This record gives sequence, structure tokens and C-alpha cells, in this order.
Amino acid sequence: MNKPRVARIVSYLNVGGVEKRLLAVLKRLKKNFEVEVICIHSRGKLAPKFEEAGIPVTVIPFKSRLHPISLYQLARYLRKRRIDIVHTHMYRPNVSGTLAARIAGVPVVISNVHNVDHWDTNRQVWMDRVLYPWRDRIIAVSESVRRDYLEKIWVAPERVKVIYNGVDIPELPSNLDKDIVKRDLGITPYQKVVACIARLVPQKGHKFLLECYSYVEEIHHNVVLLIIGDGPSRGYLESYSESLGLKSVRFLGESGDIVKLLSITDVVVLPSLKEGFSNVILESMSAAVPLLVTDVGGNEEAITNGGVGFVVPSGDVGIFEKSILFLLESERTSRAMGRRGLRRVNKCFSIDRMVTDTILLYSELLEEAN
Repeated sequence: MNKPRVARIVSYLNVGGVEKRLLAVLKRLKKNFEVEVICIHSRGKLAPKFEEAGIPVTVIPFKSRLHPISLYQLARYLRKRRIDIVHTHMYRPNVSGTLAARIAGVPVVISNVHNVDHWDTNRQVWMDRVLYPWRDRIIAVSESVRRDYLEKIWVAPERVKVIYNGVDIPELPSNLDKDIVKRDLGITPYQKVVACIARLVPQKGHKFLLECYSYVEEIHHNVVLLIIGDGPSRGYLESYSESLGLKSVRFLGESGDIVKLLSITDVVVLPSLKEGFSNVILESMSAAVPLLVTDVGGNEEAITNGGVGFVVPSGDVGIFEKSILFLLESERTSRAMGRRGLRRVNKCFSIDRMVTDTILLYSELLEEAN
């Protein structure tokens, strides 16, 4: 019996949380489905990783979301490939992929929403309301994202399902020497490490973090802040850090070895102004690192406040500063938080659980379509 054919539609496969998680999920879905990825902008840096895993990547570029020739080309491709399920991600692929899938007569259409305030304009909200009847389900990555979608788009609640992000639980190499990892970064064995892992864009709140860290550095003289990630705000943030006179901030850019960096980290901070359900939170919990995050999106759903870390009001400099210092100085409490985080991610947010939930949804919708 032939496996159902699934096409995931994205803009491109850059190195980000959504894309890395997509790779992990599709590797496992291959057992039950024929899977492929369609990019409607360009391939992206992560595309070779998908192909190495036996997941085809096709580019069908769109000049605009509703470009008729691009829609026709995508619909023709979906029809030729006899796709059974189209599953789209993020606003622009959600629009173009939904339209092309229905033109092609694809039996099941699903759109994924990854963030609160998913839309840039009122026109985009209106577009999602128009397209909603053409989608069999909306997947939200957290209850917070689901509530936001229901509030904005006015849809039947039963049509919006939460499937939480999952994460692979990493295994540290048995021969890993944390002092060497620190030394290679110019960090002494006795220095504490605070890490922020996020794209360098305004949404992630790095400017706010640097302002808070100015006080932390003044009080705690044996600490280093690692800014891990890249993006359009990097130049500005480096200049801002310099203007604040910060001495112990390292901008590392993108890293292919987050597990190794987490192994030397004492506290992970996520000062986001907007969030859906952060993969960084799950990765940090899987490495048993305590967390300090802002109360946006699904952050509080991942972290039981005081259980595996602290959730603090977004933009509250005083509480953020005090919470960093507490986690750095209260080693026993921090280690206990880290252990609870590891247990929680194993129980609630494994990649296998995410895959199981996805398979159940796919099977249910295929049965409804037949």
C-alpha cells in the first residue's frame, strides 16, 4: 500500500527554530508518509540537511503571495505529485500554499501558526479570514497562539488544534571537557555564563537584555554574556553594547553546536517582546539549564514559574536584573530548576510526542476526506 504524500510548504529553509524542528519531524514522519518540502522563496542554508536525510526540496518561487503564474505552477506541481496533504508554515506560505492546494484539489490542507500577532497588517487578518474555510485545520504551537488566532480570525474553536513543539533530547559526548569549551571562547573555568540564543531581530529583545546586563556586569564581576545567533540587528546591537561600556559580552553569530554551548551555560535568558512557543526554551530544558524568560506567547506554558526557571514581565528591567543575579548566585536552586526542566521536557515536549500528535491529526483528516 502506498504511503500518503505530504508536502510541507515554507518560504525557505534557513537556520532557525522552525526549520530545524521541521527537519527532525520529517525524518520521523518518513516511516508513515512520503514527505517533501516546497520553498516559495529560495532554498536556504538548511536545505542540504533535508536532502541528506532523503527529504526532497523543491523551489517554486513566488513574485508575490497571489501571483497567478506562481500559483498555477505550484498547483500544477501538487497535482502532478498527487499530494494528499499540504501543510504550510508562516503567513506567506499559508496564503499561497492554501490557494494552490485547493486549486490542485489536494484532499487535506493544514496551516501552522507559530507566533502571536501573526499578521503585519489588517489586510493580512482579512486574508486569513477569507482563506480559513479552505483549511481543514489550523495548528497553533501553544494555547497562547491558539487564543490569539481565535480572537483575530473568528473561527470555530474545534478547527484550531494545539500541537506543542518538540525537541530532541541531546546526549553530550562522553569526552567533552567543559573547561576546554570555555577556554576556546576566552572564558575562564571560574566565570559564570549567561546565554541568549535567538535571531538578532527587534522581536527578541536583545536591546533590553543589554541594558539589564549592564547592571549585572557591574554587580557580578565574574560573568560572561554569550549572544548566540545572527540577524539584521547585529551591527546595531554590537554598537549599542560598546556604547554601554560592556566588557564581557561575546557575539558568537550562528552556531552549529548549541548543545556544546549549553553545556557551559549557567542561565539561559530569553527577553522576547513577542513569541509563539520557543524552541530555545525546550533546548535549554533538555540541557538542564535554568531559564529566565519574559511573559509573552507560550513561554509560561513551557515554564512552570519557579519550577524550571522564572517568567517575568516583558520590559521590566528591575525584575529581570534581579532574576539573573539570583540564578547566578543561588547555585543549588538553579541546579534543581535545571533537573526539573529536563524531566518536564522529557515528559511533555519530546519530538516523538510532537510526531505522534501530527500522525494522529493527519490520519484523522485523511479519513474525513475519504
